[in-house]
Amino acid sequence: MIKLIRFVGLIIQSILIEFLHVFGLVAFLLAAALGYFRLPSWLVPIVGIVCGIIADKFIDQTEVIALLERAASANQRGGFLVIVYIIIVAVGYVTGAYARGAVHRRKIAQATPRQAVQPPQAASPAAKQPQKRKRS
Repeated sequence: MIKLIRFVGLIIQSILIEFLHVFGLVAFLLAAALGYFRLPSWLVPIVGIVCGIIADKFIDQTEVIALLERAASANQRGGFLVIVYIIIVAVGYVTGAYARGAVHRRKIAQATPRQAVQPPQAASPAAKQPQKRKRS
């Protein structure tokens, strides 16, 4: 249990480092856009893996390494960065999907009062009850 808590703490510290480095924020916003525009959720691990590989191979993190030394040493392993970016992208995707739902609910809430203000329409001839037929 202690190892699990330490691992979660290490991931949280790594996420903080990636956000401070700005590339984590870019990945988060990309994933939020995926969720907002309802793109398939199977893109989440793909984007997470791609961002993790890019961060491992091409981004120099020496300026933020002094902040959290253990997390920085864990970030030197490519597999760990992939896990970190999958988590960042998954949370970003859920955030984008939730934002889309909130925008949709706000539009519905704004549209409802306008409909309630409209006066009731006069009964049209098509809305009348059909007459009973006489049986002969």
